[in-house]
Amino acid sequence: MAGKNGRFWLIPLAFAVSGLLAFGATWATADRIEHDLRGEARTALRDAGVPAPDVTIDGRDVTVADVPKGHGDRVRGVVADLEGVRAVEVRESEAGPAAVRTQRALDGALRRTPIRFAPYGDELTGSGRRAVTHVADILRSAPATLRFEVAGHVAKVPNLDGDEARALSRERADTVATALADAGISRDRLTTVGHGDTRPVADGDDAKSDRVNRRVEIHVR
Repeated sequence: MAGKNGRFWLIPLAFAVSGLLAFGATWATADRIEHDLRGEARTALRDAGVPAPDVTIDGRDVTVADVPKGHGDRVRGVVADLEGVRAVEVRESEAGPAAVRTQRALDGALRRTPIRFAPYGDELTGSGRRAVTHVADILRSAPATLRFEVAGHVAKVPNLDGDEARALSRERADTVATALADAGISRDRLTTVGHGDTRPVADGDDAKSDRVNRRVEIHVR
């Protein structure tokens, strides 16, 4: 009888283990859904020609921030059409016409010639240097009152942890800011930030996706 009673404790333990496994599976599924929706939203907005530097997901609710003024309805429509999206919140920037024109020029230039880096480092490639030169031309023609955020990004690689990814992305942003300053843009107009590998524009794990994700973006602030 003692042996039978001794086995009773296994029943609640089994329920507890099952509950933990179910919770873990649910959490992993939710995380994967959010990751997929974020990537799909960025891709859809990019394909629609709408710059969206800040897309966040909460469950199935999507928030798109820093949207150029006047683009809110278009962004909302593009994202709302994605399968799995429950609600869309759009936050338009308060930028004036000059800032909007400059941001569009920057987005177009970087879409045609992205700022590229050699793998695992902050050294600009040849096309990356040409892209920075073009960006400098745009910034020189912008009103002197505008300020710019230089945002660095890295590709997700197995041997790079979160802190290292953020550090490398910040180094890439600093490299671009230094090159822009050397080209005559006042360093006081430039700030830098490193996002690590948290904002990929391509979700694949192939060489092409890595190349696209190794980049620097310029945002009017």
